[in-house]
Amino acid sequence: MKKYLIISIFIMGCSTNAPENLISEEKMESIIFDIMILNASSSYDLKIDNDMISDELIFRKHDIDSAQFYESEMYYSRNPRIHFNIYSNVKRRIQKSIDSIKNIK
Repeated sequence: MKKYLIISIFIMGCSTNAPENLISEEKMESIIFDIMILNASSSYDLKIDNDMISDELIFRKHDIDSAQFYESEMYYSRNPRIHFNIYSNVKRRIQKSIDSIKNIK
């Protein structure tokens, strides 16, 4: 599986066309936000779904698969302005979440 994924990423990296199953910018923002929250919580002992938490749970939540995510991420990374906007929006959402937690007393 890993060999296939590496080969497909290399082939996709050579292409400048949008993939057929491109994830919308808004959905990518939500997926990346969830992944970042998951990664930030990785130091905590969270056990969900077969005693494991992973990106795969996020992919299921958003009804996508890892190949679709990586194809879309590769496409957006070749379009820096869009890619920057997606990650800027994620950063804004994270900051908003942090601020909301700080306001709880």
